[in-house]
Amino acid sequence: MKKINVEIPKYDLKSGILNIKLTEDKGDSSTVSVDYKTLLPFAISVNSEIRDFFFITCSVYGIDRFVNRKQHSVDGWSRELNISFPVSEIKVWNNVKNDLEELFSFLTGDYWNIDFYKSDFTNPEFPLSLDFDEKYKQLNLFSGGLDSLIGAVDFLSTHPKDKILLASHYDPQMKGPLSDQNVLLEKLKDKYTGLFEHVPSIKVTLSQTTTKRETTFRSRSILFIGIALLVSQGKEVNEIIVPENGSVSLNYPLSPSRRTSCSTRTTHSFVLDKTNLVLKKLNIISNISNPYEFMTKGEMVDNCKDLKFLKQIIGFSNSCGKRGHRAHWQNLTASHCGVCMPCIYRQASLINQKDSTNYGNTINSLIPFNTKKSQDVGICLDFLKKNITQNDIKIELIVNGIKNINKLNKYVDVVSRTRIELSRWISKNGNSLIKTKSGL
Repeated sequence: MKKINVEIPKYDLKSGILNIKLTEDKGDSSTVSVDYKTLLPFAISVNSEIRDFFFITCSVYGIDRFVNRKQHSVDGWSRELNISFPVSEIKVWNNVKNDLEELFSFLTGDYWNIDFYKSDFTNPEFPLSLDFDEKYKQLNLFSGGLDSLIGAVDFLSTHPKDKILLASHYDPQMKGPLSDQNVLLEKLKDKYTGLFEHVPSIKVTLSQTTTKRETTFRSRSILFIGIALLVSQGKEVNEIIVPENGSVSLNYPLSPSRRTSCSTRTTHSFVLDKTNLVLKKLNIISNISNPYEFMTKGEMVDNCKDLKFLKQIIGFSNSCGKRGHRAHWQNLTASHCGVCMPCIYRQASLINQKDSTNYGNTINSLIPFNTKKSQDVGICLDFLKKNITQNDIKIELIVNGIKNINKLNKYVDVVSRTRIELSRWISKNGNSLIKTKSGL
């Protein structure tokens, strides 16, 4: 078990950086650095529980990067984490201790045991920029990916009298998201002048560590939510939108090896529902939702409220999960690898459109399928070949964390339509070997 103490955040007035030191009982340490100056004017307007929640999400993100899975897993994947968080009111946070443990455990696939101690953090005074001196209808998370772009376009093209806030995060150790966000924001500004404001993307990163970093980012979504909550509450906006297609949100395991803890759950309904419950217990009036949870990625694209404009800028969004690993790309100047599952979902979603994206590899160029670079394609083809019934899907979804039985049948339909979407793309683009392996 890794026992880690999260120290009380320290803000440096000169740099505008807030540092949270993570100290492990055997001597290792890391520091999470946050571009807090950008958030200060929002943070000054909210209660201590909202600031505490944000600091906790930053700490969880840092801990996820700090504790290397390979070195410290108890079963080849999961880590046992015993964490002490500083909070303003211990009694208030003890009311959600069990919920947070369940949330973090589900999100990262680890065993979280948490407790709290008294924090004396004082938020510096800082005025809110005049750029944000307006009323906003909702706050949208904006990642630089295709789904978050569609979420923004859908609102902006249908609410000409309402304004929204867009909030983003980036980590300089992840190549791409910040530049993706900036390029897309300029495109949106040209089209929807004056209809939105974007809080400058918040840098949160593990700035230093005495041990080998973990390379997975499974906790990124809770950090995204922490940023969104702080900004939205600072402007008294209660609606937070997390745009993500149902296929990725459910992340139905394509093979037994990707079941439960090995399945990414960044926008899974359990994560959003449990987070909303925590906020309710903390008396924070906020609702986090995903209006696209029952849609495939292709349905999100085809039903975009301004499809003409979307098609013009699709190529500037990025969906790739492995863009930093270019050694085996046939086209080294491409923006996407083309063969990770996010890239496969993207290509399948654009089958009815002209896809202007440049891909490093094609599905026909990765034989055999037992290598690391081709494993996603191989697992996808095996998944499509299987004879899976509606009941099989239902059972798998329940095993994979679906708790809301009222939504279960709709989720089953999403998985079924996702299989059809992927099969259509394989049928159109795969060679005879690929089609045979997928059962087509």
